[in-house]
Amino acid sequence: GVSPPYVLNKNLVPGSFYQQDVFLVQSQPTEDLRATVTVDAGKATDWIKIANGSSFVIPKGTLQFAMKVAVSVPLNAEMGNYKGTITVSTVPTSNDREGVSVTLGANVAIDLDITSIQVSDFSIQNFQISDTQKNDPIKFVIKVKNDGNIENGPTKVALSFFDQYHNTELAKYEKDVTEKVSSFQTKDISVEFPNILEAGQYWADVKIFNGDVIVVDSKIVFSILNSSVNQDRKQLIPLALPSIPVWAYLSLLGVVIIVV
Repeated sequence: GVSPPYVLNKNLVPGSFYQQDVFLVQSQPTEDLRATVTVDAGKATDWIKIANGSSFVIPKGTLQFAMKVAVSVPLNAEMGNYKGTITVSTVPTSNDREGVSVTLGANVAIDLDITSIQVSDFSIQNFQISDTQKNDPIKFVIKVKNDGNIENGPTKVALSFFDQYHNTELAKYEKDVTEKVSSFQTKDISVEFPNILEAGQYWADVKIFNGDVIVVDSKIVFSILNSSVNQDRKQLIPLALPSIPVWAYLSLLGVVIIVV
């Protein structure tokens, strides 16, 4: 089977790039399967490519295989609706040797709209502050998914740092976010903040803005590490042994055998 059984996007504009994973699902993956893919979408056929290739092998043991469908809309594309079908045919690779042809397959519906209407829509998938060395900048990383058809993303981040009990505010910063995410893409955006904190564990109150609207208001925990931690770890790394020729090892082995 396939999941989802369609490639659907109603908000494409000329010049858009859109990629979607369609999972090829099997319940008893006991053999390698050779998959062959054909695309029939009328005028939009040339816009649609399978990143895995038109023919690929699904390894045995794979319950769900991600087939990546990429849509590149040309700049001169006409407005309107484009429908079609992606046909996936599979056959065990053992049939290549045995000359037997038993084919299983599935169809994936294509439904695309090319429009001139700009859609601005993004969501915050995740955010974090990784453990940071003392005196190094604090990096706040936001995973942003752009569901619109124009470049987009958060405009500002505000962080307030508190002690480990969340009783005392230690610092407060705001930073504009200039980096954006392309349409229909997901991307990590990193924003750096000054680090005046000593080693220890802290809270950060997080506010992420879209213009004047707060889209995230939350709290996270992070740690500041002493730089000596890395030095201690380096001491645990074993020293590289000098390069000794193989014949020397064999000679030593021979002497041991003679002595025994």
